[in-house]
Amino acid sequence: MNEERAIKLFEDAKHYCEENHPEEIDWAKSISPEKFKHMKSKSFLMEYCWVVYVSGFRVATIEERFSDLRSAFKEFELVDLARMRSIKPVLAVFNNERKANSFLEGSKMIAKEGFSAFKKRLKEQGIDALEGLPGIGPITKYHLAKNIGLVDEAKPDIWLARAAQECSSTVQDLAVQDLVAFLSEKYSMSRHAVDVILWRYGVDKKLGL
Repeated sequence: MNEERAIKLFEDAKHYCEENHPEEIDWAKSISPEKFKHMKSKSFLMEYCWVVYVSGFRVATIEERFSDLRSAFKEFELVDLARMRSIKPVLAVFNNERKANSFLEGSKMIAKEGFSAFKKRLKEQGIDALEGLPGIGPITKYHLAKNIGLVDEAKPDIWLARAAQECSSTVQDLAVQDLVAFLSEKYSMSRHAVDVILWRYGVDKKLGL
């Protein structure tokens, strides 16, 4: 990894986010194990739904419709979701049956297990347990885990991979986690916060593909 290049990229990304998305930086810095410790089912389901829907779609599209999705999904009340039989109200907001069914099925799985038992199992088994939820895979499990404060790691998505590539010294030197670990230590910042800054910089078309 070219450390000088990494520092320059992150300085640019941080400045951009401080100017244009300061609320996201504040949110990212607020995430810690304490969030997971005190997390209730409604907060978890909100993060779960967000990760399911934003995967593969433009963030701005989901941001515009997320409030309506929340309403269609019973304000993320676990008891109400467990009783929900139709996804028609959801599809009226965002017409994607796979995502709607995935989130609703996962919510019912959590309700059946009980949120306290589910949360305890996550703490014991770690990040891989999230892949048991419909709609969560090997990359999105990192997204969800870091958003709920379960782990402090970056998600190796396309934008973080692109950032790592731009900071590479060789073709093989593309490790997202190495880049994020270096920047986290350099700036005394959580890996989650570093991830959010680089991700937003990429999403807003500041990292070309």
